[in-house]
Amino acid sequence: MKKLVTLMAALLMAASFFTVNASAAEALSIEQVKLAPPDMDVYVHADDADLSGVKPADVKAQLGSHTFDVKSIESQGRLSEGIFYAFLLDVSGSIPQSSLDAAVKSIGSLVDDMTSKDRLAVITFGDKVNVISDGSKAPEKTLKALKGLKADDQNTAFYTAMDSLIKVTKKAGDLRTVAVVFSDGVDDTDAGMTEQELTDTLKQSGVAVYAMQVGKVTADQTKHLKAFIKVSGGQVYRYDASNAAKTVKSLVGYLGKVYCISLAGDSELSVDKDSDLKLSVKGFEPLDWTVKAKTWEVAAGENPGEGKKTETVTSDASSDGEASVQEIITDKNIEKKQAVIFIAIIAVIIVAAAVVVILLMIHRKKAREAFFKENGLDPHEIEEIDKKIRQKRRRH
Repeated sequence: MKKLVTLMAALLMAASFFTVNASAAEALSIEQVKLAPPDMDVYVHADDADLSGVKPADVKAQLGSHTFDVKSIESQGRLSEGIFYAFLLDVSGSIPQSSLDAAVKSIGSLVDDMTSKDRLAVITFGDKVNVISDGSKAPEKTLKALKGLKADDQNTAFYTAMDSLIKVTKKAGDLRTVAVVFSDGVDDTDAGMTEQELTDTLKQSGVAVYAMQVGKVTADQTKHLKAFIKVSGGQVYRYDASNAAKTVKSLVGYLGKVYCISLAGDSELSVDKDSDLKLSVKGFEPLDWTVKAKTWEVAAGENPGEGKKTETVTSDASSDGEASVQEIITDKNIEKKQAVIFIAIIAVIIVAAAVVVILLMIHRKKAREAFFKENGLDPHEIEEIDKKIRQKRRRH
């Protein structure tokens, strides 16, 4: 019987595995939050999921006891406001010159694809931090300033550079901010702050930082850099001159899976203590993000939002009809997916039950044969006893 119990458990686990993986394959994560009190933009990364059919009504957002209105949800690739790109280039001697040259070339390729609304900031760091451009220069002029850049400094002021990055990106305003660091991730200077202080600042800066790790580094250094970059919602990529184009393409592909969810809060909304933002997208696991009271206060002064609109916006009948049709289609797709999962689970349970019944019958038959054998009965006598039992059952 122990074998039967084990088998049943395994089959039920298989059913659970199917159910969990059906939803786990479509995971979401918060990459970045830009505050414009009482509003905010939440940038969500959808790895294997397609959020193109998600409507504002499918999203719920709450900060403490306050509920936000969801203004829109847009793919990063379709945003028209522009992107603020910030690059940090490590020019210390631990960086191969070929990798630095490839990094500068990658920035040039990005500039070729930038729109008139995009902006470019570049910071170099080694013995000291040098802001080549804070985003106010034309990208072409910034590229010219990078010509002949050498990786020959003695130190790596990584933390100080990250602090400068956060200050520079404050000039991004409403633009989506993407920061890319080319470095080995090692800091060997006195940054005037602890790593925890910088981590807290980065967490609340609203800047998504991606790292292109170059040079010869240890496994511990890579692990440390990943832990640091993950705080901002970014990723770490291994980068050198030989795989530059492929790596940058991977990053661009990753950025293309980011969606911006715009939230509007009441004009009287205030955050006087650290609070958790709860974000729920229909069909996905809920997401959390901590909003610091101090960060909210600073953002309210530097980049205030408009708050909820009180006027009622009407649309013509055709627009309403199109929206209703889209809602019906989306709901039916969700119901269809749920039905498929439910049927699969039922099928697994039925198969498991059938297997258990068959195994029980086989077990019972073997047990009877063993009993009769122990009592000296041959197969012919067993058959005669079975016949008499069946006859007796018919009479009753």
